[in-house]
Amino acid sequence: MKAKPYQIEALKAQIQKQYKGALIYGPDFSVTEDCAEQIIPFIIPKKDDFSFIKITKSQLKETPTLLLDEGNTVSLLGGRKLIWLKDADNTLAQAVEDYITYIKSDTFLLITADNLLKSSALRVFCENNESVLTVACYADEEKDVRFLIQNYLKTKGYTVSENALSLLQSRLNENRQATKNELEKLITYLGERKHVEEKDVVEVISDTSSATADMLVFAVANGQHKEADNALRILFLNGENPVSITRILSLHFNKLLIGADLVSKRVSGEEICKKLLRANQFRLKEQLLQQVYKWKKEYLCKTLQLLLEAEQQTKTTGMPAELIVERAVTMITGLGKRLNH
Repeated sequence: MKAKPYQIEALKAQIQKQYKGALIYGPDFSVTEDCAEQIIPFIIPKKDDFSFIKITKSQLKETPTLLLDEGNTVSLLGGRKLIWLKDADNTLAQAVEDYITYIKSDTFLLITADNLLKSSALRVFCENNESVLTVACYADEEKDVRFLIQNYLKTKGYTVSENALSLLQSRLNENRQATKNELEKLITYLGERKHVEEKDVVEVISDTSSATADMLVFAVANGQHKEADNALRILFLNGENPVSITRILSLHFNKLLIGADLVSKRVSGEEICKKLLRANQFRLKEQLLQQVYKWKKEYLCKTLQLLLEAEQQTKTTGMPAELIVERAVTMITGLGKRLNH
């Protein structure tokens, strides 16, 4: 069964009784991680070393039977067991298929992966198997941000006025972890109070959370080294994950790629902006259109490949992740500068 991230809570009973596993995938790791963390307590209310096992792609490649071995081993403390297979990709499709097919225990297999093509063997198997739930996770859209804010505050025991909710939606960006960090700041500010008003948001949540990300992506695509470096420094100081930054950039350049395709179909600039920009980004529509017309598909594809490689390097090399991202940003900004001349 296919599901959206916001449907997970409603599917709790089915996840507990009907499914042997779940595949959660998509380009926004903060959303996939969040969805995975949401499912875990459905299966094991309390994590411990016997009921909760994490297996990485590299571990499974070193020990091909590890997944089946863990699936056949019951928890020493009784109750159900959950295996979280992290960073999965198409090379693990057969291992996952063997697990779902042959494991007869009630151990739940939770799989998280980056973006998977429709033709991916791992995705195809999971989507076509009635005992596996699949959840596609992409960067939160405006409606998703609104739902996330409201639901996050509700689970923490807080209510929020309509005006405060609208203001939070406009000030928080599509990056889920950053949104949660800002909401935690708000909760700390409220203290004993359990209701969020508009004035609380004005006091605590600055209008720079999404603005800084916008500053970065537009500066990079415009070839503005100083502005890009400044925005990147602010994001790092605010605790933004380096991988998250590569995905914020990838999201922007994917939008430019979509824009280039729309231009080839003679879609108007106004319609392009409506399709690619959030409501609170329309102040940037002139910049966006300039970039859509300036960046050619070949350069956009090259840039997206560079960002993908940078993300992979943060996971597979010993180099500091921030340095890897800084280098990628410098290279892409340099390309943007050359395209301006």
